[in-house]
Amino acid sequence: MNIRTGTVEHDGVNIHFTEVNRHLEGTPFVIIPGLSESADDYTPFIDMLSPRHTVIITLRGRGASSSPETGYTLSDHVNDICAIIQHLNLEKYVLFGFSRGVSYTIGFALQNTTSLRGLIIGDYPAIHSALPPGWAEFYLTLPPWRGKPILERITKTALIGIERDSSEVFFWEELHNITCPALIIQGGMKGSILSSEDGKRYLKNLPNAEWTVFKESDHNIFEPDVTTFIETIDNFLINKVGV
Repeated sequence: MNIRTGTVEHDGVNIHFTEVNRHLEGTPFVIIPGLSESADDYTPFIDMLSPRHTVIITLRGRGASSSPETGYTLSDHVNDICAIIQHLNLEKYVLFGFSRGVSYTIGFALQNTTSLRGLIIGDYPAIHSALPPGWAEFYLTLPPWRGKPILERITKTALIGIERDSSEVFFWEELHNITCPALIIQGGMKGSILSSEDGKRYLKNLPNAEWTVFKESDHNIFEPDVTTFIETIDNFLINKVGV
């Protein structure tokens, strides 16, 4: 597995990415991590997937990306994705977004439908939610996520900025513009963020979507058995998208 990392400056903010197997032909697989995640969370999974060109984007305020004092709107995050896609000259790609990363993924996908070969949604509705006052302080009290404390994942500045700049955006009515194959993954246990009602709503609004429930997973769809996640992704990419 050939791995390289890099950063792209976008409006004075350095956005970090990890790129795997750039030498391989075929449609790249682009990962947009969850709210406090970075590329480091996904790198261990990559060599479990069928060998493919993969890009993992670490959004502003997380991991090795820089953390500006301002600029945490939906648009700012979408533009971070755009900066990496343009820098790497990716013309066609499959997108996977997890948790709040789904709203950034859908926001970007709706602006780039002609380049999209496939879309994978990880346990989150088609909504960019407005966060209530005090959300950032509450988030800091949460236990470690996937073994790493919150402040080792995301800066307090970023959490405050995400709360301050959040606004409610519903994508449901626009989803019909995404006509590529789509896969919706829902955790089946208590703690899942995607409801069954919203899973059905994805099927209704995405013209070429399928929906699967990981019955033994909560919101963390990578556990208790990452093999379920890997096999599901591989099957979709190979058999539905053809990459």
